[in-house]
Amino acid sequence: MEIRLPVFTHNHVLLCVSAVFVYAGVFGVSAIDVFTPAEVFVENGTTATLSCSFKSREVISSSASVTWSFLQEGETGPSTSIFYYSGGRSFPGSVPQFKSRVEWAGDMNKKDASIRVTQMQFKDNGTFSCDVKNPPDISGQMSIIKVRVVMKESLPQTSTAVIVGGVIGAVIGIIIIAVVTYLIIRRQEPRHDYEGCTSLESVSSQNTRVGKKAESSNDNSRCSSPSAPVQGPVIYAQLDHSGSKNSFHKMEPVVYADIRKN
Repeated sequence: MEIRLPVFTHNHVLLCVSAVFVYAGVFGVSAIDVFTPAEVFVENGTTATLSCSFKSREVISSSASVTWSFLQEGETGPSTSIFYYSGGRSFPGSVPQFKSRVEWAGDMNKKDASIRVTQMQFKDNGTFSCDVKNPPDISGQMSIIKVRVVMKESLPQTSTAVIVGGVIGAVIGIIIIAVVTYLIIRRQEPRHDYEGCTSLESVSSQNTRVGKKAESSNDNSRCSSPSAPVQGPVIYAQLDHSGSKNSFHKMEPVVYADIRKN
């Protein structure tokens, strides 16, 4: 007796088998991430290194491949392959513009897929695309670089030059501020200049000098102290004891006036 399965059972089996294949296909393929700089400025006539790196969840195998393509500025449509690398071998594209000008500059073991383009020309302005495959990492988007070929004078200032210039400017600014601050402090410091006293002495006789010696010594001692008030000029007054016009005038110091400045 032959046993027949219902029709709906066959349908269920087919659905289960299909689901298994779909599951294996989806989860057996992982994504690969590709990275390039967004824009690169290159001096006309020089060699340009177009950097490209990638991240893969699988071990890099001999079947890993890199494809570089180019689309000239102002054109539309798909880009044209100019370089292919796989299994340690380079395969230049068929574009006459880049014939013998593109060479491998990367290292797949280091996840580097860069290339070099020699003798860059103005007609090389455009978009360069880097696409990396490392089976089973085959899904993922290519990364693009906008290349601009310019004259040397039009090259933007590099970040290193900007940093060095900023450091030098900061050092010069600090030095200038320090010097100005020092000069201001020196100007504002109090001056302790001491001015000694000056005495005007008119000696009419030797006795007067001897008589005032002790007092002058005291005055000098007062003047020599920086904290003492500054002594003003000394004034001498003389008296006439004759009583007549034509008589002999005997002059002698009588009054000693000491005028001091407060």
